[in-house]
Amino acid sequence: MRVNSIRLAVLAAASLTAAGVAQAGSTGADFSKLGAQQQARVAKSEAAQRANSAEYNYDIKPALLKKVTVGGKVDASRKFAQAVVTLTAADNLSGVAEISVTLMGPSGQTASNTWYNSFPSKRAELDLAISMDGVSDNGTWRVYSVNVRDANNYGTFYDEAAIAAMSSRSTFTVVGATGDQSAPEFKTGGINLTPTVSRSTPPGGMLPGTPARAGVQLKLADVGTAGIYTASVEYCLNDQYWNCFTLQGYVSARGKTEVDLTLGGQIYSGLDVGAYVPTTLNISDYAGNSRYYAIYYGDDLSSMLDTPAINVTP
Repeated sequence: MRVNSIRLAVLAAASLTAAGVAQAGSTGADFSKLGAQQQARVAKSEAAQRANSAEYNYDIKPALLKKVTVGGKVDASRKFAQAVVTLTAADNLSGVAEISVTLMGPSGQTASNTWYNSFPSKRAELDLAISMDGVSDNGTWRVYSVNVRDANNYGTFYDEAAIAAMSSRSTFTVVGATGDQSAPEFKTGGINLTPTVSRSTPPGGMLPGTPARAGVQLKLADVGTAGIYTASVEYCLNDQYWNCFTLQGYVSARGKTEVDLTLGGQIYSGLDVGAYVPTTLNISDYAGNSRYYAIYYGDDLSSMLDTPAINVTP
């Protein structure tokens, strides 16, 4: 019995020594004086700990543009005319998720498009088509900017100079452009669809707590050929330009030069009650022309609707 007791004590001490060695090894202590067998135990223990607690490799490096070129000539008189930009982008871990390109003409007219990657990959190679059939600028266009973004929202913006430095083909020629060069405008006779809105009442058929809805119908015209594209009107309370809401609308097809466009938006429960009046109006067409109206510029917006004000009630 005594021999067995001594043997158990030795085994327990050896076990404690091994545990102590492993624990000490994880703290970076000096084990040069340990025997070869004990040092092997320490190395094995530390390797197991590293395997079970590997650092998480989170991507914080932005996606980068590697290549950009554009075709040499675009005939804008052709239906569905487009400029094709060839791009290569790369990202180290999470993958390239988005690439945006803006082109600019000799007079400052722009055209743009954005590509979204549904399955971000470390390398993206693509031809991005940008519509040119509504432009009005003939002459030399250039790739004005490129923005690349990875799946973690880290991105890199390249301006015109950076693009020209990396590409021998960052410009192209547009011919046959006869597009719209005139900004659109509003006409009188619009309709206020919601003269009074209860901020606590949800739209019909929707659950309580859903924000109320306001809307107007504007008469808009474009004297050119491109057609109305978007419009937005901002309503503010008693000239309080910080206490406002916005109504927006857009036309889904080109060439609509006269439209009755419906604009809508939400009225949130925290909005102050009172009579809100239109303070700004912005209209754009498919050629990129826009017109901005503002009452603080002296523009009269009261004539665009039969009832200008929207009265927000509890």
